Amino acid sequence: MLDFTAELEKRKAALSEIPKGRNDLGNALTTLSEEDQMLVQLKGVSINTKPRKDGRYQGYATLNGRKRYFYGETYQEVATKIKYFMKGADEEKKKEIRKESNAPTFKEFTENWLRLYKEPNLKPTTLNNMRITLLPALEAFGERRISSIKSDELQTMLLQISAPRMRELCFGCLKQIFKKAALQQVIKRDPCDLVELKKHKTAKRHALTPKEEEIFLREGSGTEYALLYRTLLATGMRIGEALALTPADIDRDGMIHVTKNVVFVRGKRIAQNTPKTEAGNRDLPISCDLAAELLSQSTKDLIFPFTYNAVSHAIHRIAKRTGMEVSAHILRHTYATRLSEAGIPAKIRQYLMGHATLDMTENVYTDIQKSYVNSLSDAVRALFTKDHR
Repeated sequence: MLDFTAELEKRKAALSEIPKGRNDLGNALTTLSEEDQMLVQLKGVSINTKPRKDGRYQGYATLNGRKRYFYGETYQEVATKIKYFMKGADEEKKKEIRKESNAPTFKEFTENWLRLYKEPNLKPTTLNNMRITLLPALEAFGERRISSIKSDELQTMLLQISAPRMRELCFGCLKQIFKKAALQQVIKRDPCDLVELKKHKTAKRHALTPKEEEIFLREGSGTEYALLYRTLLATGMRIGEALALTPADIDRDGMIHVTKNVVFVRGKRIAQNTPKTEAGNRDLPISCDLAAELLSQSTKDLIFPFTYNAVSHAIHRIAKRTGMEVSAHILRHTYATRLSEAGIPAKIRQYLMGHATLDMTENVYTDIQKSYVNSLSDAVRALFTKDHR
């Protein structure tokens, strides 16, 4: 917007250099003050020199592309109204500029948001993942005033993140940050409202078939992780829950009590007194033979004293040798599928998986495998044969 006061001063200086008697504008508008004479020369300002049919004078001033009309009994009255309107708008603009110059940087606001609103409510691994997710935004806008960031800039930055899931997660965090900034009136409007991203559809992971499960266990036998692999397939535990197990969590008569979790932040092991979710507290039935093997590790404080990365790399080596798609998460997925194939009721499967909702158990963690369908094909055919009817 035009700096009204500065423009008037500029035009006053220019008029003072015009020789007396040659100031045509001054001669034509002798009824106006010098400041009002400057006013009517400003771009976007106009006052009719003749009154309307109703006897009033009319003028307008353009602000942000919109005309604002003013009326008065005299030309001078309209000029005065426009002058005060323009000065007021000019002061508001200066206030906005001062406010923007005092706004925190994006990095300052984000760090404060994480410390006050996320750190007290999130587990360390979740908080660390959120920080990683925000790295592209911090790199692009870290030292910028948060109030200066535009929607087009956010759109451009997000489209430069090649991984669709990471892009979606980053945008989710940004929406929370800018919404908080808008509610606190640090920014006038939320730039995320105008960002448009295609929704990412997560690729479905497939459970191992019974044959693939045999191959995996055979490949893993004889390694230090063999017992862990069998435990994961027999319980469906999250890897963090399994790595947190102690001998006190195992009953000799065949039960594992899942009460805690472990996460690794920058390679550092952080034990947590609760599982990933509240529903994660559960008892898992296992064979007495497996219970005895686990208790045989009682000389250790931890049954599986491994890091997440070590286990992940070991499983990846098996995947590379066999050509199978497999991970600790897929072993959990496989357990859920075996439960379904065995006819275990959905609510029991939800409990055993430690899921907060049945939808997660049914739609995300359960596959209908061809091998299982084939094993039931004769029974399905029998239902519709003529003799059976």
